[in-house]
Amino acid sequence: MTAAASSSSQINLTWSASSDNVGVTGYQVYRAGTQVGTSTTTSYSDTGLTASTAYSYTVKAIDAAGNLSGASNTATATTNSGTTPPSNLALNKTGVSSSNEGTSYTAAKAFDGNATTRWASVEGVDPQWIYVDLGSVKKISQVKLSWEAAYGKSYKIQVSTDSGTPTNWTDVFSTTTGNGAIDDISIAPQNARYVRLYATARGTSYGYSLYEFEVYGTDS
Repeated sequence: MTAAASSSSQINLTWSASSDNVGVTGYQVYRAGTQVGTSTTTSYSDTGLTASTAYSYTVKAIDAAGNLSGASNTATATTNSGTTPPSNLALNKTGVSSSNEGTSYTAAKAFDGNATTRWASVEGVDPQWIYVDLGSVKKISQVKLSWEAAYGKSYKIQVSTDSGTPTNWTDVFSTTTGNGAIDDISIAPQNARYVRLYATARGTSYGYSLYEFEVYGTDS
């Protein structure tokens, strides 16, 4: 028998068929030695379980005469944690930028979920910015910037709840010591429809370039 968790509250069991000179009519399923169900097939789903908990099972066959087989091997599985990983609210949303280095480096490339494509601003000009339209007001709490070699040394993360083209921005994070690579920024929960990176000092002689600009949170 094998056991595999399918959720935070369900474990699926499967086993090899038993044979008998009278004829197998079904199976009894045991969890930690206590019968929890029966099956006329070679599978069973145990539900109503607790998240992040290990459960052990055996199974016995029963024939038409009411005879029980010995217990199968013991199979153990642990239910899933029950927590839903946060989703990237900016994924495939509309992006707008102050400039693009070329047609292959548009704002949309920072929100496409592809770590090999990127947005890049024109070189040697400050400030530069890029923002995403989340489509509606969300409650955000994290921004993740995956920089290419052309990174921002000094920049802000700003949010807006404007309903049209955003003009009113509120600073929720700022740094003057950015060093590139990946900036994983936690912020106090904020209502935001638009989230903007506003960069004022380059870390190189080039422009600013992001592989991905991710925003995490929940519906407001």
